[in-house]
Amino acid sequence: MKKLTLFLAILFVSVLCSACINNIAIQELNNKAQEFMQKGDIQGAISRLESSVDLDGTIFETRYNLGVAYISAQEFKKAQTQLEEAIKIKPEFADSYYSLAVAKESDALKILEDDEDEQADTQVEIVEIQDDEMGGLKNISEQEAKYLVENLNSSIELYKKYLELKPQTGDREQIEAQIQYLEETVFKYSKKYSIGQDAAYAQDVE
Repeated sequence: MKKLTLFLAILFVSVLCSACINNIAIQELNNKAQEFMQKGDIQGAISRLESSVDLDGTIFETRYNLGVAYISAQEFKKAQTQLEEAIKIKPEFADSYYSLAVAKESDALKILEDDEDEQADTQVEIVEIQDDEMGGLKNISEQEAKYLVENLNSSIELYKKYLELKPQTGDREQIEAQIQYLEETVFKYSKKYSIGQDAAYAQDVE
């Protein structure tokens, strides 16, 4: 599957808010977490940020950075939780939507990377792919297909929100290409598994 090359562009943000400046413990934990991330010690960073959240869960920078660290650790569901909290605190910060889109996309596409042997062991009926036009699609359950489509659709909207908030971003062309790829993936799996499709995209491909 196509991977988003912009993944490495997800960066920590500095703790600058006045509330953090007055809380030395949170400031130190966040700064130490950033040092660990730069050294490649993701778990060390996560540990510090989790401690920071325990001290005060209302700090945007802590929530956002913990979400980024979880993405790096491929703990995508945990990343989504933290980034959703970050958006509640600071909804105008564009990169939160981008990072959340990456987390949701990565979590969804993991389904397509599962070995077919593992899928065969599940109790959910697997639907075989037979249509030539569906070539390249993986054999997944209907439940997995619905999860895939739902999360990729969410990722698409989050990428669009990012572009809306940051219209002059230098990575616009790459993100638009990723959106198109995700739309195509959603359409193919929606068609195969008879899942409610995006009407606008369906018209475009007819």
